[in-house]
Amino acid sequence: MHDSIELIARDNESILEGFSAFLSAIEYADRESTSRYARLILARYPHVYGLEVALTVKQIDLAEFIARQKKSWFPQFKVKAFSYMADPRIWESVKKKPVYNPIIFIEPMSPDTRQLIGADMDSAKFMREALNQAQKLHSPVATIPFNLVEGPRGYILYHPVPDPPRGDNSKRKQALALLIVSAEAIQKKIAVLVENLDFRLYHSNYSSDDPEGLLLHISASLPPNELGASLFPKLTSERKLYSKGQPFAISVEKKLGWSDLDLPLVISTGSTLLLFLMLMLLFLNIYLRKEEQRTLSANHLLYMATHDALTGLPNRSLLTDRFSQACSRAQRRNLTFSTMFLDLNEFKKVNDTYGHEVGDQLLKTLGTLLKNCIRNEDTLSRISGDEFVILLENTSYENAQKIAQKIQAQFTQPVFIQGIELNVGISLGIAVYPDDGTEMSELLIKADTRMYNAKEQSKSMMKKST
Repeated sequence: MHDSIELIARDNESILEGFSAFLSAIEYADRESTSRYARLILARYPHVYGLEVALTVKQIDLAEFIARQKKSWFPQFKVKAFSYMADPRIWESVKKKPVYNPIIFIEPMSPDTRQLIGADMDSAKFMREALNQAQKLHSPVATIPFNLVEGPRGYILYHPVPDPPRGDNSKRKQALALLIVSAEAIQKKIAVLVENLDFRLYHSNYSSDDPEGLLLHISASLPPNELGASLFPKLTSERKLYSKGQPFAISVEKKLGWSDLDLPLVISTGSTLLLFLMLMLLFLNIYLRKEEQRTLSANHLLYMATHDALTGLPNRSLLTDRFSQACSRAQRRNLTFSTMFLDLNEFKKVNDTYGHEVGDQLLKTLGTLLKNCIRNEDTLSRISGDEFVILLENTSYENAQKIAQKIQAQFTQPVFIQGIELNVGISLGIAVYPDDGTEMSELLIKADTRMYNAKEQSKSMMKKST
């Protein structure tokens, strides 16, 4: 039972760290990508009740922030305070304070969860304590158990969203990633293990019988009769989880009864030892399988946080890491490498004419075509919309131009998407390390400028020819 609960706790932290890394790599306004990522997580981990994002807003910026939220996506948006301990729960106006942390994203979105939009996540004392601790430690920290607004008992796990990757010059507000855990889902997952046991899962700052710290209580289904209760002892075991951010403990009680006596088993000592060995081997097998599943889950989450959800190509976060490695190799060996910035011509026209489904398929196809034009050691990344970046290892400007010519030649041929013939042009610019800069932002700006000049020159030539 301890291992099952411990596995859930570790999954919670892995999921939340992956979600935080994902949020760090995208714009907060990209709710579609965030919702798609969150739905994948919720489908894979039923015990996760929901994923949320709260944005840190200073008091001086609050009015402008509320107006922007109303205008951009949620006309009823307002920042509101509440106390989860109150019943019924009544939303209140927030008090004046230096900083607020309102919810700006919820998945799943339902009539029950919709009312949480704009809720200030540090307006309740016990939530504020967990929030401050998470920001201080930069790691997941859980609240004490409470009754969720949606109904069941649960708790919230906070994790601050890391700053954007090095080289990203955009200034963003601080944010918090939130994971909501439902006690009902945990009960379903461990129900078979706690049959005929009195089981309690509680916050370790409280005693096991304190209702304020109690997350889950499952009573024994078969209480002993009066005679059995007087003859047989009650066995009790308590154990804390290893997780520092989720300081919970389990308490299990078992009242022995007549059904627990097995005289043939007492006599057959040899059979007992054999059975014990078999159970140990079975436990080891289950444990190893769960560890393998946890590792696979962590690897999958890491992949989702470092790759583009549509094309499967490395995203800006992974590109930044590859760029850092390329810089280290170039400095040690006195080499150069090139950065190529690419942009599709008339991509918006394709979306407007044939729809976003054709546009998405076009981006996937073009990603495949571009990968065929570069080496295995090079990195092709989609950084946004129809913009791609290629990191060419150990490549001079002249060699990069040859690859650029190969790409241009590849895109002289029409592309067929769902039976539609598309003639897609591509504009590109090249920047070389260290001649054009030593930081990723410098090289991308230089390559982007050259790409834009090339695109303008191409348009000018087309006008003259017509």
